Amino acid sequence: MEPLQPADPAEIGGYPLIARLGAGGMGQVYLGAADDGRHIALKVIREGFDDPQALARFRREVATVERVRSRYAASMVGAGLEAPPYWLATEYVPGPTLRQAVAGHGPLPPRTALALLAALAQGLLEIHRHGVQHRDLKPANVILAPDGPRLIDFGIARGEDQTQITRTGGWNGTPGYVAPEVVREQAPLPASDVFSLAVTVGYAATGRSPFGSGPLEAVIHRTLNGEPDLAGADPFLAAVLTDCLAKDPAERPDPAALLARCGAPDLAGDPAYRELVSGTEPPPTLDPARPSAQVPPVPPRSRRRSRLLMPVAAAGSAVVTVGVGLLVLQFLPGSADGSEGKGGRTGKATPSNSATGQGPGQGSGAPTAAASPPPDKIQVQADPGELARVRWNGGLEKCEPALRAEADRPGDWFMSSSPVTSDRATIGMQFSSSNPRDYYLVAEVRPGGNTEGVIESGIVRSKPRRYPGSGLWVNFEYPRDFQWPGAGSTAFELTPGDWTVIWYHVHSDGTAFFANCHGFTVQ
Repeated sequence: MEPLQPADPAEIGGYPLIARLGAGGMGQVYLGAADDGRHIALKVIREGFDDPQALARFRREVATVERVRSRYAASMVGAGLEAPPYWLATEYVPGPTLRQAVAGHGPLPPRTALALLAALAQGLLEIHRHGVQHRDLKPANVILAPDGPRLIDFGIARGEDQTQITRTGGWNGTPGYVAPEVVREQAPLPASDVFSLAVTVGYAATGRSPFGSGPLEAVIHRTLNGEPDLAGADPFLAAVLTDCLAKDPAERPDPAALLARCGAPDLAGDPAYRELVSGTEPPPTLDPARPSAQVPPVPPRSRRRSRLLMPVAAAGSAVVTVGVGLLVLQFLPGSADGSEGKGGRTGKATPSNSATGQGPGQGSGAPTAAASPPPDKIQVQADPGELARVRWNGGLEKCEPALRAEADRPGDWFMSSSPVTSDRATIGMQFSSSNPRDYYLVAEVRPGGNTEGVIESGIVRSKPRRYPGSGLWVNFEYPRDFQWPGAGSTAFELTPGDWTVIWYHVHSDGTAFFANCHGFTVQ
């Protein structure tokens, strides 16, 4: 970090500048401030940089970074893309880079290196769910913040590295860290990030790149044809990294499989990690002698938008965008041919607007199967294969594929997902006209994105809850009501994607039958 120079602007995009963070081939990176006291990193394209292809790429990559949402990645704040100077603002993450930490303290202990691998694999899992690839994962792009590592620089303003690589054949990345398929000018794959992750953690565990250093051509040759040098690494960690460094991307484990092998990230209680970040100093504050500017707020972490697309949210708001707002899904009751759940229609309502969309066969003749409270753990009576395929499609506002519900289920279901905060959501259901007695329900929440292969898949169930009566709602709060020993997994944080909610009717003996399905989309 360096002081501002006399020629530096006082502000960019309304954000006052505090210091210089670094420079690249495309421009300068500054430390800026927001009115709530948080710091941001502003990348500014240098004056006179007007190459049309480069600017078009910058715009595309800003749109890509805008989709990145993970607790292990630096979040976007805003961007200015309409006129020079073009800029991108992300959250400022205090702490040393992984390269700086290893250079200053030596290789990480085995336990710390394994936990770092798990944390960064979780970050890749979350960003890959939304079609984003990092494409330049290396020790210099991992910051060790006090509360955990962060991935930074998703391919924007790589500058000098990119210029160096372009001379060798037009691909983007850093020699020694980029995957073989990228060097061969094939399209980057999510598995390419896994390769780069393994090289990065190999460096953290041994203090050197697994494919060595030296002339560019030699490093590339070893990447394409040589075996990684992991001597000195913990045997278990070395075996995992070796699998990730397979030349064929199809043979590499995906981030979910990595988590299954490494376990959940646990750096918060790691003494060696705490030692690495203990010297992190708070960033400087605004110099009152510099000209003041109107300071815009930093949007909440889960509601980030480019200024080209929408205004920055007001400070203090803690609401995440839920693509469907208040979602209410009503399934038609069984037809003469028994096609329960097919041809369902959707509607919009709030919990207080419950008397809409009644279909034939709705009324008070609902079952009363649970005369006594059921046990907490249930036995679902449905084909596991069919049930596993049911997912909420936010674009169509329905669950697919349709699954036959319990034969005597009341037909007047209404379900909602309230707007969620950054760490919780409320889901609920109501009968508009039926009033079944001793009717117990369990809600199951399935995370957005692909979670196959993860030991803790994130699919969680509530305890049974009794329907409270006519005109009332059964509500569950996620994740609070899904954190108990019988939940079946560990509740994931609310990351963007289409989240599925499955409802089961539970009988007094604990048998449970599929009753309905809806969901919500976190953007």
